Amino acid sequence: MTGQQRLEAHVDKTLAENNVKQRDTINGMMKSQKVSCSYEDKMITFGFPAQPWQANRAGNMHGGMICVAFDLTLAALARFFAREDFVPTISLDVKYVRPVSVGDTLLVTAKATAAGARITQLTCEAHSKTSGKLIATGASVYLNADTVKEHAQKTAN
Repeated sequence: MTGQQRLEAHVDKTLAENNVKQRDTINGMMKSQKVSCSYEDKMITFGFPAQPWQANRAGNMHGGMICVAFDLTLAALARFFAREDFVPTISLDVKYVRPVSVGDTLLVTAKATAAGARITQLTCEAHSKTSGKLIATGASVYLNADTVKEHAQKTAN
């Protein structure tokens, strides 16, 4: 299986887990969609419909929901490089540029800038599907260890 095929399979598995298995959690409620992925470029793009329940008092997607969209997209790519089912976020820095309206779709592109043995560093950008304008940017770091699995192994011993 090529790297691109492995990434495509990982993205499909992630979206099935988020949207079906976790449908009653924030992960599922975000209704993430596959837009694109590139093994060569170390990047994935997910789409997130801006839904009425996500609106702030101005009627736009709440900044916290943009942050959730970033985390879901970034973590999916970080898990791919870590080859783990769960990797904890060490840091996530978000810079908001402009709002995205309810009814639009937020397109979030994550790119791995460094995938090492213990951490993966990534950047991301969000754009409006309707206008193409930049909505927000971000940078993050993930620990390449499934801490849930590690904790379970320690308590079993």
